[in-house]
Amino acid sequence: MKRFSIGKKWGVNTISGICRCFFVPFLCLALIIMLPVEVSEQTQSYNNALAAVHRGKTHKEVRVGYVETPYFMQGMSDDSLKSGMAYDYIQKVSYYANWHCKYVYGDWDTILQKLYNGEVDIMAGVSKTPEREEKLLFPDYAMGSENYHLFCNVNNPLVAKGIDGIKGITVSVNSNTIMVDMLQQWNADGNRGINIRTYSGNDDRYRDFKAGLADATVDTDNAIKPEDQVIPIAKIGQSDYYLAVNKQRPDLLDDLNYALVKINSTYPSFTIKLSNTYFSGLAVLAQLQHEELIWLNEHPVISVGYVDDYLPLSDTDENGKTIGIVKDILHEMFAKLHIQDKVLFSYVPFNSYEDMIDALKDGRIDLAFPTNYDVAQAERDDIYLTSEVINVQMYLIYAGEYADLNLRRMAAKRNNSIGDIYIKEHFPDVELIYYDDINSMLDAVKNGKVDGCVLNQFRKDSFLLRPSYSELQTIMLKDSLGRCFGVSCGNSELLSILNRGITNLPDEFGLNSSYAYTGQIAPMTFKDFMLKHVVLFTLIVGSLSAIISGLVAYIYFIRRNRERMDYMAHYDSLTTLLNRNSFEKIVDSSENQSVEGNMIVVAMDLNGLKAANDNIGHDAGDELLQGAAACMTKVLMPYGQVFRTGGDEFMAILNLDPEKWPDVLQRLKDAFNNWTGKKVEHLSVSIGVVMSSEAEYLTLNKMITMADHKMYEDKSEYYRRSGIDRRKNR
Repeated sequence: MKRFSIGKKWGVNTISGICRCFFVPFLCLALIIMLPVEVSEQTQSYNNALAAVHRGKTHKEVRVGYVETPYFMQGMSDDSLKSGMAYDYIQKVSYYANWHCKYVYGDWDTILQKLYNGEVDIMAGVSKTPEREEKLLFPDYAMGSENYHLFCNVNNPLVAKGIDGIKGITVSVNSNTIMVDMLQQWNADGNRGINIRTYSGNDDRYRDFKAGLADATVDTDNAIKPEDQVIPIAKIGQSDYYLAVNKQRPDLLDDLNYALVKINSTYPSFTIKLSNTYFSGLAVLAQLQHEELIWLNEHPVISVGYVDDYLPLSDTDENGKTIGIVKDILHEMFAKLHIQDKVLFSYVPFNSYEDMIDALKDGRIDLAFPTNYDVAQAERDDIYLTSEVINVQMYLIYAGEYADLNLRRMAAKRNNSIGDIYIKEHFPDVELIYYDDINSMLDAVKNGKVDGCVLNQFRKDSFLLRPSYSELQTIMLKDSLGRCFGVSCGNSELLSILNRGITNLPDEFGLNSSYAYTGQIAPMTFKDFMLKHVVLFTLIVGSLSAIISGLVAYIYFIRRNRERMDYMAHYDSLTTLLNRNSFEKIVDSSENQSVEGNMIVVAMDLNGLKAANDNIGHDAGDELLQGAAACMTKVLMPYGQVFRTGGDEFMAILNLDPEKWPDVLQRLKDAFNNWTGKKVEHLSVSIGVVMSSEAEYLTLNKMITMADHKMYEDKSEYYRRSGIDRRKNR
């Protein structure tokens, strides 16, 4: 065997080189491995939780502290239907944490103490304080943030005095909460001298508050119900709140952090959606605050500027009366805020958008409609914008083939910078050619004088149905156009009032109101009629009989066209019932005179429409509306008229012997109960009834108000009985 010598052939230097090549890298790697690795607390929590979840597949039983709170946690027994923001939140967490929830019920103090003692594992809505951090575990993510307000009853003199009148009053608040800490700090910081009375839970606190044993009470903005009839007079603080964990259950904290990381990475807006679902219709949003009430008292008449000849949004009819959704929206908004009797509206038409904005800035009007929801343009115009009230799709109108379209010149309506702004933003390089009316614009497109124009969906549908423009083509543009109210710079009180009203409008109210006016936008002209019946008018030239026939046909089709337009103006297209416009005409014609004879007013409101739209789809919501309307038509129509007055609201005015009404009412309820659809299995309708025999000198307006009140009582009883969240399932 040949031997290798380490002598001169390899040498010491060679061995040293080998060591440097192999030993040093291995040494470095070992040192790196041995070095402590710093990770964020959040990453470590997630890794711990991931390992904990993968240790087993079986459900882990978790004891959940359950405190009854409106919109937050509802359903105080295992047999009741549970709902609320916190309930949904915990359920979502349990999907990823592999928890099986067992609920422990009680008031706030009791459940919090059980959480400290280990009798409860988790509790929702717990704010983080230094004291609680010593006793509890908190996850990396908060459930949400809440505001703490000082509330008083709507009839309390404090409403008028505001925060300046609180010295010496008695304020109730729950003990062992961050609210009492904030109230004490707020009281001390402001030297306000209030007397604080603490309670262990909401029931006793609200009982004493309603009995007048406390002038005001402290609660979160997400705990106030519309029927509570309270108004916030001061905000005392704000804090995040968490799903807190018992100190002895770090395994649950790991599970919770793991679940929250998963939720936030797959659905970042989950908590925002929950808040919007449960808290968007809070009573605090509908109650006017002190400075807003003062503004209303100082402005009993609000002047409203609007762009004339701009249906369905705004216009002036041949009698000088303002029409369009501008009136419908303001009426509905102020009714929802219960201030319709505190103010009158004075409407001022303008021939151009620019003149209207100038009048707003000069103080000649209080608000303007419509204005584009364009924040940058509003800053240039020096005005404030409300939230959107309607969103309108825009269309490009052109002639010929789309492949040959080359937009260099576009038609625009003179004195309408609303349209100019949109065109300049989306087609910055085109030359604008101005025309006095839309007919002239479309004629220019048709004759090739311009390459196109832009119309909103209402005007597009009304004008392009006419035979004169049958060869014109349309394409929907990418960006729709939001419309809102504009108020003068600095008028934040009116802005707040309007935004409160818009928040409380029914879904798609502006869009639904528009349909009543579409038939008035572009009625058929004589020229269009001739084009539509060209063969008939050719025969007229040939013989006298043809002329007579043509005249008869002309009269007939004009009448039919007017009937169609009248139908569109007075009937609801979805249910074929009379619409709100028809209802208001009947109410207006009553002139507040006492009703005569056996009149019965029935207010009806469809339950669960929003839930059907959200969870199944708008086709299901339409099916519910049509089903309810069919039942009302079958049972009530023989005795009077039935109207659809809003999204899910109906009204009937009947002439019927009161003794026969119980039988009719039972048949109506049977029709609702026996109805079934293809997408929805059943429907439910809340009903309120008022008869003219119930009191002397009743007016139709008074009967409608009374019927509405009874209907809302029936609706409240329905939601109380069923346990369904009212706002979510409206």
